[in-house]
Formats: sequence, C-alpha cells, structure tokens
Amino acid sequence: MKAVTVFVLMLLSACAAYKTYNQTTTGKVTLRGGSYKNETWDEKLIFTRMSWYHGMTLYYDALVYKANPDSPFSNWFSPSEKEFFTKCESLIIAVNYSSNPDRISHVNFREQMKLNGYDDVVVNTFATYLRTHPNSQDWRIFNYKIMGYCKRAPSTFDKEGLIMNFPSFKELDVKI
Repeated sequence: MKAVTVFVLMLLSACAAYKTYNQTTTGKVTLRGGSYKNETWDEKLIFTRMSWYHGMTLYYDALVYKANPDSPFSNWFSPSEKEFFTKCESLIIAVNYSSNPDRISHVNFREQMKLNGYDDVVVNTFATYLRTHPNSQDWRIFNYKIMGYCKRAPSTFDKEGLIMNFPSFKELDVKI
C-alpha cells in the first residue's frame, strides 16, 4: 500500500513538472559606465534579458538594448553604423547565446525579429566595444553573438516592445 501511494505521488509530481519544463524568464542586465578615446561616463547600459530554458538547461538567451543616439554609448558606433539612427525608426542591439542551435537558433531569433518589423544589420564596431567592456566578463559575452536590428521607417508595426514566440514555449511580450 505504501509503495502504491509513493508511486501515485511520483506520477502526480511528474505530471505537474511536465507543464513547466519549458520555461521563459525576463529580467535586466546592466553594464555600468563606459569609455571612448579620452572620454568616460557613468551612465548605465541596460539590456532587457529574455531566456528560454528546458528544465535547468538554458536553450537561448537574448539581451536587447534599444540604442539611443543621445546616449554616450552611441560613441561606440562607427560613422557608418551611426547612419542607422537616421535610416531606422529604432535600432536594437541584440546579444544572443544559443546552447543548442537544433532547439533554438540565431536564425529562429532573426525570424522573430522580422515578424516584429526589424531587419538585421551589422554593428561590428559597437560589438567590439561591448565585448571589451569590463563587465562583459561577468556575462561571458564572448560566447554571445552581437547583432543590430533596424526597424525601417515608416513602420507598419506600431508596437513599442517585442513579441517573441518559439515552439513549445510561452510567448514573451517585452517592453524595451
């Protein structure tokens, strides 16, 4: 009788765990201060973090920052990258990690960004500055892919945030 009770409890807990095995989380990641040539500043670079887990395994991690031309961090863009501020309704920097591209890949993320009205653009100079920021070691950004995403003006998408939807995961609707 005791064995049957234990078996039923194990079965019930396994069923309860099944519904939450694929999980999504959101949060913030902050890099403090920056420098460019002889200039330094204390302003914070705040990323919105979106993560997709299978159990305790991180499948995909995305840090997104809506670039601001008035921020001192805009110094990190090359002159050709700064043109995106005039050509785009908004420019997003995405710092992404995929532990298993067969599950969720950078291509999947790019497709979701396209559904949100963004085209991918190259921001190599900004990426170089970001990778060499002292706090980037804390987040192991050297394992991450850094891309820019441009929402071309005028946009038919009037949503201010992002909606991200990967198969078998809860849809994320985040404000950036």
